[in-house]
Amino acid sequence: MVISIFFSTFARKMTQERESNSTQIIMPRILRIFLIVVLCGLIGHSESLSQSRLAANNYAKWLELPLEQLMEKGIKYQQMDSLQQAQVCFNIVAERGYASKQREERLMSVDASMNLWSIYFYTFYDYPRCFDYLNKARDVIEDLDVDNARVWLGLACMYQTISEECHSRELGGKSLEYYIKAMTAAIRSNDDDNTDKAATSVVSMASIQHGLESIKDEWRKYEQLPDGQPVRVLRRYNKLLYKAYQHMEKQEYDQAVTIFNQQLGFIDEDEYPRLVYFTLAEKAKVYVRQQRYDQAVSALSHAEQIADSLHMKDCMLEVYGLLANCHQLSGHQHLYEDYRERSLALRDTLTSYRQMTSINESEFQNEMKQIEREMNEMQQHRQHLIMTLVVIGAFALIVATFLIILFRQNAKLRHSNRQLYLKNVAMLRAEEASKSEQNKYAGSNLMDDDKKQLLQRIDHVMDTSEEIYSPDFSVERLAQLIDSKYKYVSQVINEYYDQNFNNFINQYRIKEACKRIDNHGQYANMTIEAIANSVGFRSRSSFFTAFKRITGLTPSEYVRQSHAINSD
Repeated sequence: MVISIFFSTFARKMTQERESNSTQIIMPRILRIFLIVVLCGLIGHSESLSQSRLAANNYAKWLELPLEQLMEKGIKYQQMDSLQQAQVCFNIVAERGYASKQREERLMSVDASMNLWSIYFYTFYDYPRCFDYLNKARDVIEDLDVDNARVWLGLACMYQTISEECHSRELGGKSLEYYIKAMTAAIRSNDDDNTDKAATSVVSMASIQHGLESIKDEWRKYEQLPDGQPVRVLRRYNKLLYKAYQHMEKQEYDQAVTIFNQQLGFIDEDEYPRLVYFTLAEKAKVYVRQQRYDQAVSALSHAEQIADSLHMKDCMLEVYGLLANCHQLSGHQHLYEDYRERSLALRDTLTSYRQMTSINESEFQNEMKQIEREMNEMQQHRQHLIMTLVVIGAFALIVATFLIILFRQNAKLRHSNRQLYLKNVAMLRAEEASKSEQNKYAGSNLMDDDKKQLLQRIDHVMDTSEEIYSPDFSVERLAQLIDSKYKYVSQVINEYYDQNFNNFINQYRIKEACKRIDNHGQYANMTIEAIANSVGFRSRSSFFTAFKRITGLTPSEYVRQSHAINSD
């Protein structure tokens, strides 16, 4: 059985603390299973619960850390076998990376997912969750259009594991396809380590599925790769492995055993324990074909020691099955029953362990989700607060802008009104000066025209008579005062002033109203309405209309400007 021979073995140490040695003791199967479940439950629950609380507390602090820093923390915890802390770090990186739009962060989520896959595969044996992480990683690399040999190796390893448990050649063929894909991607990216890892599984799976002929093109590309200086151990091993399988296909078993022994001679068991285990198992299978059962048992016993010392449960399960088969074929029934019992017990242990791990993992994930919900609520509250402050700030800015515009417009309007007021005052003073000049030449005989004489008499009455400020003053009364006909008076006013009598007299009345407004002595206590009545206006509206038309200001604004200028 080959299950990702070269993947990291660091996760095996954690299982030492939780593992029961009951599978090594002969006892009734039901009692053994019961004790294993209780022991795993008590130890696993207490350890995972305390680690869950620690990881949950750290989760809230780690959410805001940069992804690079979280990856470093996760790898450090993984190397220290603090797996739940590592899970927290990798989970945050994976989830934030998936949601990110930045290429670097999305690629980082792939690495985090593969680290999570390694933990769940080698430690928790939780294959559904393994597939979940692998599929997420695959979605990212396919979306980014990049090859990642590690992802294809993980998928190949999963399909191989399930194919061996289910004895499915179809899944085994799918596993081979992914191993070839991984080797091709690794060669393309000059990734020597993953190239050699994938090549080992390509050769072994091809020999099981379709024979070495099915991978001749891929193998030709691999053989053309340089051996390296010094020669890469795995590359040398793979080339010998290919030859060993060629001999096995030709039923040249002695030559195959010779090659396996040659491989065992230069492979360091401390550095490549799974590879040594795999070679011993393959060597034992050759001995079984030769019916050399004692040599097969010897090789498998060595393989069993390696699997047991490193707590490689998947390998232990395989080696128990192989030993049971050897003893059955050699007629050692009691040893066959013993190893068959061990295989069943270990399978039950793995099932119970997976169930307990699944429960603890579920509790851990619920705690993480609760903390994440709380963090999200805090983040949403913070965002709402920021949004409220932004809205208030924007509203304050709009109001301030509006007030500034309004102030400037009012300033312009005050300036304009002041200019209009000064213009009216100047006009009044100019008229007074003009009247003085007219009086100076009043007895002159320069104007002989009747109209001009009539105009002089009209102006004289308008400038000197207080009667014009009576509401009842009319053009007929003006004609009487100058001893003329009213139609002549109207004609002169129209021709010389280009307006009718009402507008003509209103000009005099408004000018008088302005004088009285500016007179802060005699008329200081009079209201605008009172001044309007005093100069002959019957209604407030007609006074305001005439005042605005003639001066350009409302009476109220004229009063304000008068007070402002006189107070200066």
